[in-house]
This record gives sequence, C-alpha cells and structure tokens, in this order.
Amino acid sequence: MVKQKPVEFPFTLLRGAFYNGDGQSRKAQTVMKKLKDLIRSSPVWVNPSHPVRAAVMLMKGDNVDVLPVMEGDQVVGMVTARQALGVHEDVPVSEVMSTDVLLLNAEMPIREAAAKLVERGVDVAFVVNDTLAGMVRAIDLLPVVSRSYDPLTRLPWQDALREWSIDKLRTGHEISIIFFDIDRFGQFNKNYDHVTGDRVLEQVARTIERELDPDLTILCRYGGDEFAVATLYMIDEAQQLAARIARRVEEIQLPHVRETISVSYGVFGGRRTREREDVHYAATVDDLIVRASRLCLQMKQRKGSLAMLQLPLFTAEAEERVAPRIQVTGISYVAQGKQAQGSVELTMGGTRVHRQVSGDAKQPAEELMVQAARDALLELVPNLGAVEIQSVSKVTVNLQERNEQVDGVMVAVELKTLSGTQLLFGVAPVRENLYRTAVNALLHALNRHLAKTPAPAGKQLSM
Repeated sequence: MVKQKPVEFPFTLLRGAFYNGDGQSRKAQTVMKKLKDLIRSSPVWVNPSHPVRAAVMLMKGDNVDVLPVMEGDQVVGMVTARQALGVHEDVPVSEVMSTDVLLLNAEMPIREAAAKLVERGVDVAFVVNDTLAGMVRAIDLLPVVSRSYDPLTRLPWQDALREWSIDKLRTGHEISIIFFDIDRFGQFNKNYDHVTGDRVLEQVARTIERELDPDLTILCRYGGDEFAVATLYMIDEAQQLAARIARRVEEIQLPHVRETISVSYGVFGGRRTREREDVHYAATVDDLIVRASRLCLQMKQRKGSLAMLQLPLFTAEAEERVAPRIQVTGISYVAQGKQAQGSVELTMGGTRVHRQVSGDAKQPAEELMVQAARDALLELVPNLGAVEIQSVSKVTVNLQERNEQVDGVMVAVELKTLSGTQLLFGVAPVRENLYRTAVNALLHALNRHLAKTPAPAGKQLSM
C-alpha cells in the first residue's frame, strides 16, 4: 500500500471551525449548511481489483484527481492521480491505493467537517449516509467557512455563533447567550496607543477562551470591544461562567498598563423547553442576543455612573453614610491549605449578627467576604428581600475631588422583592483592607433599599 502524503492546508483551526486569513465578515445565514448541501453529482468509484487503467480513465472523464475505492457498500480507501503516475496500467488499484481515508456523515455541519479536514491534514473527504453519497474538497468548503474570521483575536465573527445556535435549537437543545463588553476600552487607545488596545482585545479573547468547554460553547468577536458566547449551559450555570470569566479578565496584566482590565456582561436564555413550530430559530437566537446585550449595557452604564458620579462622595465621612444604620463590627479571613473561611459581623441598633462562610482557598477572598456579609445582612434585615450576588470585581476608582485613581471593589447584586427584580451595583475604594472594602461595596449597592426597610426590634443574635 502507498500511504497518502499529508496535504499542506493553508488554513487555521479555531474553536471547531476552519478559516482563512482575510478577516472578511458577511451577513449571517439563517441555516447552518451541511455536507449534503454541497453534493452536486452521483459519486464515481473503483473496486480494489480494478486495474489502475480504469481509475485513470474515470478520473479523466470526471475531471478529478482522486477516486474512492469501494467494496460493496463500504469505502475502503482511495486512489489519486499521483499514486497512479508511472504505475503499469494493469496493476490492480489495491496495490497503490491509500486506506487512510476520512469519512464524514452527510448531516455534518460544514464548519465541523472543515475542522475534521484540518485535524487529519487532508484536503479531501468522502461523504457517506447509508452508503457513499459523494466527495468534498477543502476548496468546496471555503466559501462557507472563510467568510467570518477576525485575524486580531483569531476568533470567528457573529455569524458562526448564530449558525451554531440555530443548529443546537433545531436539535432540541437549550442555549444561553453571554454578552461581554470591555469596560472603558477607549481609554486604552487614548491613554496609551492602539497597539495596547489591540493587546487588550487579544488578552481578553484568550482569557474567555480558556474558560470555555469547546464541546458546549462557541465564542465569537461580536464587534469592536464586544464578545459573545453561546452555550448549552442553563441560565444559572451560564451566569456562574460569566462571573468567573469576569474575574479572570481582571487578573490580566499588561506591561505599562496601570488600569484594571474588566468586562461587563449580560446573560440570557436557557429557560425554554421545546421551540414552537411557528417560531423561526434565527429570530429566537436574535432575541437572545439582544436581551443579553441589553443586560450587559445595563451593567456597563451602572458601572460608569458609579465611577463618574458617586465615587467622588467617598470621603472618610461619606463612607460612614454608605449604610448609616449598619456598622461593620467584625471581619476576618483565614486560609489554611485548600480551605478558606471568611466571617463578618454586622450591627444595627441593638441587633448583632455574625456569619461565617467557607470556600476554596483559590476563590478570591473578596468574594467570600461578600457572601458572608450578604448572609449576615439578610439575617439582620430579614424583610430586605432575596439578594443574589452576580459579581465581585476589582476596579479602578476615580476620586474626582482628589484628582486621583485608587483601587476599589465593585459588587453587583440582584435584589428580588415583591415589587420586582433589580440589578444593583456598589463600589468602594480600598482604605483599610480589601476585605472590609468588599463588604462596604455590598452595603453601598443596597444602601437605598436598606434606608427604606424597617429595622427589626433590637436583640442579640448568635450563630
């Protein structure tokens, strides 16, 4: 047997798809094409016992340079014009053919098929259903898979995400969309240069990518400083994933960049059961993207208003007014081995509550402190409502009165009351330590609602 020489493949494999390097983007199609859509003619093949002469004649007649080799209904190999070159015409095909062939199902999406070609290092595959359906070459797939690729981040554009999402909905899966937007991205270009801005985009893309399971998600650059993820995770898991990614982004360090790199995000989806027959899948995907992007915008706008308007009020006296009825009377954080414990004591009037939370030592300490403070706060003010922590982030705080920037913590919470659900944000600058700052940020987020909530009768509460 003659082993087929691997073909040099002029494309790059990126997250389950294969793209060329032109970076062009076109309007998303509403249907993900499959291999069967590329089959144009009935396949021609030879048997292992056929002479090379027959294979050469068929190749010339069909104007191709490769043929599948069949035994019954099974593809057992292939023969190429190069393999037949210089071989006596009466030699059986079985003596020159390759047995290492790539077989792909006719229902396979084209992007997935392209990825298989890249992985195997070949430029031809045979399409099968119950039997041989045809043959595809890399060049056949190029018009579909090469139209949407961003050379800077090495990610597909949004049409790939739409196609992936539509395909998952068609097969009965639930999907969620996570929409990310880099905070204050224009400042990186303005304060440094566009090269630094490009580095920020690249690093954010890689950071998001590292947190994703390629079997359950697809990541794209949506446009400008925006990224989007489609995932099979339900809404709770998707929110946890988004929060974890936001934390990882804040850990990015770039030379000469003083500001903390951070992202806002919105998550929507994962609540449906089966798609209604009269609802278009593409419209459903568009709706999920729009809703996720709106939630992301809300987070970003709230961050901006807090940083530019409220933060200058954080003088030493103003910090006491964050939650005037509540005092932080105790706080501690201890990490031993793989475990960590954070404890917070809050006092309001004659009522004192101490709560302790345990977690993984790898979890950021400020997250553990916010959880402990939330638990203590809900015990202290039981009629406040349900408080769900959405994110705890390190941020750069602009203190306008002092014309300086300091480190701080921002906390985003979802408050559910009888009147509805609200997404609230609180920010506090670091003064004593990061632990107390995180607790102050939580109180700042809930300050207005705490002021409207009746205080309980004074009594001493214990664990």
